[in-house]
Amino acid sequence: MAKSTKSSTKASDEKKSKHKALSPQAVVTKFWGKFNSKAPGKVTSIFPRSLHRSILANADSSAPKSRNAAQSYEAAAQQCKDRVRAIVRECERTNAKFSDPEFDIELDFRRSIHNCLFGLLTGLTLEGDGHLKMNFSNERTNTQAPERSLDFFKNSGILSSHNVEVDIWNLWKVVSKNNSSDSRYVPGSVHRIPWIFESPQFTIGGYSGSDIKQGHLGNCWWVAALATIAHRQDLMKKICVERNEECGVYGFVFFRDGEWISTVVDDNLYLKEKDYGQTHETYDATGEHERRHRREKQTGSDALAFAQCEDANETWFPLLEKAAQFAKVHGDYEALDGGFSGLAVEDLTGGVATIMPANSVLHKDRLWREMLVSDTEDAEFVFSLSASRLWTDCNNGIIQCHAYSVLKATEVEDEKGDKVRLVKIRNPWGSRDYKGRGAWHGPWSDGSKEWTSHMIQKLRYRFGDDGSWWMSYNDMLDNFVWIHRTRVFDKRWTVAQQWTSVNVPWLVGYLKKKFIVEVKEEGIVVIALSQLDKRYFEGLEGQYKFVLQFLLKSVNDTTPICQTRPIPGISPRSTSCEVELEPGTYEVIPKIVAQHEEYRPTVQKVVKIAADKKPRKLQQIGLLHDLAHAKGGIRDEDEAIRKKRENDKKEKLESSRKLEITQKEEREKADARRKIDEALVLKKTEYYSCMSAKAKGVESNDDAILKKGPVEGQAKSESPAGSEKGSWEEVKENKEAETRRPSQDSVEPSGESETKQSPESKPEEKANGSDSSDIESECESGSDDDDEPGSNDSSVREQRKKEPWNPVCVIGLRVYAQHAGISVRLAKRKADAAAGLPPIEDDPTKSTS
Repeated sequence: MAKSTKSSTKASDEKKSKHKALSPQAVVTKFWGKFNSKAPGKVTSIFPRSLHRSILANADSSAPKSRNAAQSYEAAAQQCKDRVRAIVRECERTNAKFSDPEFDIELDFRRSIHNCLFGLLTGLTLEGDGHLKMNFSNERTNTQAPERSLDFFKNSGILSSHNVEVDIWNLWKVVSKNNSSDSRYVPGSVHRIPWIFESPQFTIGGYSGSDIKQGHLGNCWWVAALATIAHRQDLMKKICVERNEECGVYGFVFFRDGEWISTVVDDNLYLKEKDYGQTHETYDATGEHERRHRREKQTGSDALAFAQCEDANETWFPLLEKAAQFAKVHGDYEALDGGFSGLAVEDLTGGVATIMPANSVLHKDRLWREMLVSDTEDAEFVFSLSASRLWTDCNNGIIQCHAYSVLKATEVEDEKGDKVRLVKIRNPWGSRDYKGRGAWHGPWSDGSKEWTSHMIQKLRYRFGDDGSWWMSYNDMLDNFVWIHRTRVFDKRWTVAQQWTSVNVPWLVGYLKKKFIVEVKEEGIVVIALSQLDKRYFEGLEGQYKFVLQFLLKSVNDTTPICQTRPIPGISPRSTSCEVELEPGTYEVIPKIVAQHEEYRPTVQKVVKIAADKKPRKLQQIGLLHDLAHAKGGIRDEDEAIRKKRENDKKEKLESSRKLEITQKEEREKADARRKIDEALVLKKTEYYSCMSAKAKGVESNDDAILKKGPVEGQAKSESPAGSEKGSWEEVKENKEAETRRPSQDSVEPSGESETKQSPESKPEEKANGSDSSDIESECESGSDDDDEPGSNDSSVREQRKKEPWNPVCVIGLRVYAQHAGISVRLAKRKADAAAGLPPIEDDPTKSTS
């Protein structure tokens, strides 16, 4: 036993001695050598583009580079109108109402597939080894106590930052003590609008932000954005472009990734309650119970599961919500759960949103002037608000982590003649919660002392639990965290854009790739750097999250004109700046921070599992993914792989041809050498035979011998066994040496073999001739198992399983100006140009003195 232990220890020592110990610097160098991916890139095509090339042909936004800002909208609106009219003609021909085959919520609900409700990853969970598995349990689970559930959300980090506006009402419903609640809300039934409403009308008295209420979705950010623009009839008419209520077809347009898109939906909607008799069998011979159930629980706006209008017969809001979340836009209702209201305004208007900290406004009067006219026709800006102070009591009535609409701003005089700045704000819930929260409790709230009869009459205000209230401008700045300001564009503006994909380094810095902006006329310019909206292909976005920044400067000056910075804890999809520019050429240099979220599944894993388990949903979301990545300037990884295969095939054929020619030449050379060697051996044999004959005193004429040749058998019989040096044995040895000699010896210089190090050179001889690349040689010689002591620990093995650093971000630059002379193109920054850029925050190379 002792002998066995001793031998195993010796073997282990011998194994360790085989690998050279690495220095600390070599270990670090080797780590970074393995940290980055050897083949950087991202998945740009879920499906081979040849399968849907005709669909993707219209997705390229690269041409024209510069155009009127309204041109894309007009094309999408006309396409939407044409499609609605074509559907109406088909409905008249078949005498059937329109049913959307691409987003059929009725069939999806009846079969309990729920692809229209939930995203691609719903039902797909990660196992311990990082692989996906199906988890479609429909069993209702009992929830823990609310305080324990909220602790889970807090400790997990989901709510500990300002990354997203969370709907606390929906969160409370998930963690409430109602043990019958399901972790995933599923509506009770699906019916068409004529079945639900007694006398349905698309709009009653026009669009209004005060007429909409949030449903069971956590999309307060989207509802708040819609309420912000709903009183702007000019903006709403651009969204709802065509409809036929009799056929049940409605056409809408939305803004996505720099382009306007159109979509069409039918009039099927989700209801809260199940149909009569679905929960339990009940005898109802006359049908009276069923009619009463429908009248009381399945009729009017209040019966809808999601978006609702204040009027019992108004339908525009639930249809618009369905269109914003249906297959060609977002894919499902779950996709709109959580977000920023400013981004929703972008999607609805095609504008550019900026997020401003409410407590950091420099010129309050300038902001007030912008808000004062935001509710008028053709106004440049619309506003919304966010209250994002987590774990703060709602003593003032404002729900935290929630989005709100700015409906109106006004400046009035009170009885004393003092001017008062007031802002009308609305909660998308449409009413207070069961605790009375959701509306402002401070000055100018409903019933407060500030509301004198004079002010009530002047503002024509009526108290009520409708989700809206007035508050002073200063109180708004003090009680809300973020102001979402969105600039909208009309026909006066021209836009130029360019998209590309970039590899994001782990070490943060300005990228080598930059945008060149040409400005022909002086004026205000709006520059927006954005990434693809991952909400459209949620589940296929990968493991990386990006924060965008950029620097704007003139090509002839190193001083930055504009330098955007991210807001801590917030990572929206775009960053922008507005600046007055003179005619000239400018550079926009991006800086991107990537965060690796390892808990998310890779695109490859999702595709492999979902192709078998959720094929229809993968087809839907995968097509949206490919449409988003089909823009001009984005590297087509699928096409790159195809070209690489073709090049590899050509290189292989060329190598085979060259190898065949080389082998043929080698064979010819070998044949020539063999013939020469045979002739040489023959001559040497003749020569030594002659010399042997002379040594024995055989008299012969040398010339005769050379002419006639030796007598047959003479050399064999007259060669003694113990002949002297130069006899037959030496000839034999010389012949063998000649045949063993490599063919290349005849073409190599005579002195090369002396200076060449042989394979048998000793290690110490090699060490004496080592150069300055000691670290590299150490990194190459060290094995994966012997990097450092304790490398066999489970933590180290787990570290090696991690994917290498490989973030690729698709970014696009949009430039707006009130003249036609603008253009955008790509270029690469010179290596020495970094010296003129401002220092990077927290740059480790900066001096600490």
